[in-house]
Amino acid sequence: MKTISSLCLSFMFTLTTFSQERFLSVASKDSINNRPKFTTSLGVNMKLNGYYDIFGGLNDNDTFNVGHINVFGNDDSNSLNVDMYQTQINWTSEFVLENGKVIKAVVESDFWGGNGRVRLRKAYIESEHWQIGQTWNNFGDADLWPNIMEWEGPPSGVWLRNPHIKYMNSFKNPNWIYEISIEAPMTDYTRFDDLEPLVEKANQTTPDLTFAVSYKKDWGHIRAVSLLRNVRYKLEGETDNFIGYGFGLSGIYKVSKNNFQFQITGGKGITSYLTTISGSGYDGYPTNSHSMNATPSFGGWMAYEYFFSKKWHSNLVVGSTYFQLKDLERYILTGEELLPEVYLNGNVEHRHYYLLFNTMYDLMDRLTLGIELDYGVKNLKASGTLHEVFVDDSLSRDAMRISFGFMFYF
Repeated sequence: MKTISSLCLSFMFTLTTFSQERFLSVASKDSINNRPKFTTSLGVNMKLNGYYDIFGGLNDNDTFNVGHINVFGNDDSNSLNVDMYQTQINWTSEFVLENGKVIKAVVESDFWGGNGRVRLRKAYIESEHWQIGQTWNNFGDADLWPNIMEWEGPPSGVWLRNPHIKYMNSFKNPNWIYEISIEAPMTDYTRFDDLEPLVEKANQTTPDLTFAVSYKKDWGHIRAVSLLRNVRYKLEGETDNFIGYGFGLSGIYKVSKNNFQFQITGGKGITSYLTTISGSGYDGYPTNSHSMNATPSFGGWMAYEYFFSKKWHSNLVVGSTYFQLKDLERYILTGEELLPEVYLNGNVEHRHYYLLFNTMYDLMDRLTLGIELDYGVKNLKASGTLHEVFVDDSLSRDAMRISFGFMFYF
């Protein structure tokens, strides 16, 4: 642990959620049921992303992803970075049909494609019961997001955006809503800096399936969700598959402007859905029994936002993620100061911890300012046989950062 005495000198601005209409909106003169037949709006969520690394293994990361902490390194140098790449451009249109039903179309991009290049975030159409296109994955909870500045969010959060077809309806009660989706399959076998299970990516042939049930009231909602997936992989040139599944529980409870949010996720073969390890190739691994096991993983987070006054408010967020690869046939530990070597007959455990606190000030309508402290810990425990000698390694490292920026919505 390092001292935090240098934190008190920094200022910060941040993102919040606004409910106002966009400034640039157009509506047709003709109407259906006293509603314009066609409306369209163009809006911008302008975001300045700044961060000052106090210490730890995230100096080269523009987001506070605890899973990317370099447990092999020892560089604790300070660094300051500022960019505008998180700025989003949103175009939303609504069409009212002759029967009064509404069709909604959304296209949204940001500049997070690398060095300020444009990236597609959302592109979908939505009716009363159907949603088709790319937007938030149904295994997550689109209504949740802690009011924070850093871009990544809690390590076990589920905030993927991928193409899907989703059907939505109620159980003859508007408070109870169910959603069924067919999601584009995730391909998750990319070499990572810590651990490589020596499994290759294969072409996926089946979509992921989700089913969710939500109970919504004026105070907020609670949501339960499940996931079933078939993951194909290559091992020593041979293609095979394994079954992955997951479950989640999430919700938000609001009292005036104050709110409490939480999300719990667990299962096997679902690491590609978890923020801190998505894209790291941990969905499955080869065992000593020459079979492929789906990796068990579990995580959760909770956040509380409290308004001291009409303009001043703070957020506290805590979260953790855990996953384990047991009875591994072989794997590689990698690091800047280590030559990659193959470990045999081993076990690997990952634990990630996340803590965030901020204070925000709503300077004016649609503009919020504040300051945020981010802290994370990553533990990696690995054992196995290396050159016929049993090795048991336990590595841990923490990181601390001040995130700052502003969000202006128009």
